[in-house]
Amino acid sequence: MDQDLIFRKINSNIIGINPESNVYKTTRERIVRYAGKMDLTGEFKEDLKTSAADMYFLYYSNLAYVSSNENKSPFLEGVRKKLASYVQSDEFSKFRAYSKLNDRVSMIYSINFLKALNEESKKERQKNGDSTGKSASEMVDRAMKESMQRTEKARQLEKLMKNEIPGGRRSGNDDTDIDRLIDLSERMMSVQNADKIITTANKLIDIMPKFTRKMRARSTSGELGGYYKTRNLSNVLSRELAMPDEVFYSKILYGFTGKEKVILNEGAYYVLLDKSGSMYEADKMVWSRSVALALFRLSTIKHRKYFFRFFDNKPHEMYTRPYDIVNNILTVEASKGTCIECAILRAIDDIKNSKIHDLTSTIIVITDGEDKVNIMNIASALAKTSIKIITVMINGYNEGLKKISEKYLNAVLTEQGALNLLNIAKSF
Repeated sequence: MDQDLIFRKINSNIIGINPESNVYKTTRERIVRYAGKMDLTGEFKEDLKTSAADMYFLYYSNLAYVSSNENKSPFLEGVRKKLASYVQSDEFSKFRAYSKLNDRVSMIYSINFLKALNEESKKERQKNGDSTGKSASEMVDRAMKESMQRTEKARQLEKLMKNEIPGGRRSGNDDTDIDRLIDLSERMMSVQNADKIITTANKLIDIMPKFTRKMRARSTSGELGGYYKTRNLSNVLSRELAMPDEVFYSKILYGFTGKEKVILNEGAYYVLLDKSGSMYEADKMVWSRSVALALFRLSTIKHRKYFFRFFDNKPHEMYTRPYDIVNNILTVEASKGTCIECAILRAIDDIKNSKIHDLTSTIIVITDGEDKVNIMNIASALAKTSIKIITVMINGYNEGLKKISEKYLNAVLTEQGALNLLNIAKSF
């Protein structure tokens, strides 16, 4: 390999960020590392890296601007001209509203841009033998559009999977999150109806109520739920007992301040989603999977555990991790027959054997009901548990499910129908 190419001065198209600084060089290599097994070949390998790093800082930093000076590299000059016009566009301003000072979003866009630009460069070399001048500007234009689409998918996925912890910090490993978001957003592009599912789910999440009531019971142990007035001295704050006599006697009459300890009575949402062949119809698939994703977000809002399992003629693997839940809901195909009873009994066993077995959990069965269930078997399994069942019936009817369900809904495959289900689930 040409050593001059490797060690030459980085020929950046931006000003405001020194391309020889450690932060620029590190970011440039991070983009390549996150991009994974990408074949960066040809004489423009280093220019591709530089273009992606420039894009990162244009999105991330208020200090970065496109240079007005002509670039000595024909390829990078074509890139510079396109960037100069792009940063003046409404599209750039709109996207930058949420990429500014956001490393994750800026990094995801830059990685997608590098991948798309590399693909376009290869196509151009195969077609014309080079990728310089005017062709570079055209390649950048196509790469920008492609990377914008991929990044928007990744942003929608992140909205579904985000899992904040106290203090505004994000749980999980950021590097892994970026890799997984990009991987799943790319696979989404080849999965039928994945776009519709994620768009519908996020729309439901945007309009469903964000403040929800938690089921609590007052207790002498548990989490601090607040303060209240009490005459029970065992629950009184210690400082309340160290008062002058006249104040102490007054509080006996009007009440002391005590700590309210509460125990959360809510267990898990356990979603069983039918993936049998009869659920392959587009309307059924999009609505049911969008609702399953919205229920996942509802569980995070209510700080409830969320279990997800597909079933057809048997129960499939159970998922609890955000990435696994979203990945499977978006990518697993519908096929085979139906065994609703098998799935419900498995879900009951899962809850009984979990740490939340004594809390109130809700099993939500989403199906078109094309199967019989043995009521006695399910009733026996439910005995001495706090498990409730909600059945969501899609264009079907199942007498057995209706009898063993706390709530039985005939699904209306509309946005309002989905919101009705979310409101019911919220109250359980």
